[in-house]
Amino acid sequence: MIMKENSLAKKFITCTVSSLTTIALLLMLGNSGTFKWFPPPVVFSLVAICFLASLIYPVIWHQREKNRLVDSNKIYGLLYTTIRYTIAFNLAAFGWKKIFGLQFVVPASIAANPMNEQPGEWLTWYYFGYSNVFGMILALIQIAGAWLLLFRKTFLVAAIILFAFMLNLTLINICYQMNAGALTMSLLLTLGIAFLILVEYKRLVEFFLIAKPVISSVHFKSERTKNIIRLSAILLSLVFTLYIKYIFKASQHL
Repeated sequence: MIMKENSLAKKFITCTVSSLTTIALLLMLGNSGTFKWFPPPVVFSLVAICFLASLIYPVIWHQREKNRLVDSNKIYGLLYTTIRYTIAFNLAAFGWKKIFGLQFVVPASIAANPMNEQPGEWLTWYYFGYSNVFGMILALIQIAGAWLLLFRKTFLVAAIILFAFMLNLTLINICYQMNAGALTMSLLLTLGIAFLILVEYKRLVEFFLIAKPVISSVHFKSERTKNIIRLSAILLSLVFTLYIKYIFKASQHL
């Protein structure tokens, strides 16, 4: 990330993200309702402890580092591992739920109602639950991505794939007015994955912006000509779409 290695800000951010992904795991476990020994008071007490720890510990850590009483590399390693593990556990759990029919299930009494009477949440669940194959593909992406996230050599690839996956899911949760729990969970996991990607900022810049692509393109002497051709792909597709819309409206008036 773009900040000093020993800065207090980096410690705060790292501890906060680790706390939030741990909170997401606690909420997921508590929301299952299957553990009698893990009731809401216990869940939210642990959530509060995690949050307070993320505010207090960075200051203690920073002070002890100045006095050379701690090895910050080991602490960062522990926190990064915690983030990866809690995200992986959460994503894998949601993947298994899809495989065993615990997600995308709409009660028959609700499914029988007309579509225009359904809230966005039930419409979304009914749509995604319509195809078992698609549900299995989503589940496999979550489980495989969670698994690859736990290895140092593959975690960055997994994080990039999972970020696109979770960002799309978060937008669905927002735009289709899913319940607050689902939205909170997706936001926390997306934030955690984004953090893991930003930690590798230098590698990403090198790969996406500096390294030369293997695929060659037509050589143009003028940069202006290149930009005109690039822009034409966007503008000509717009003209094509407007023409299709015009033809469609004209056919409706016949």
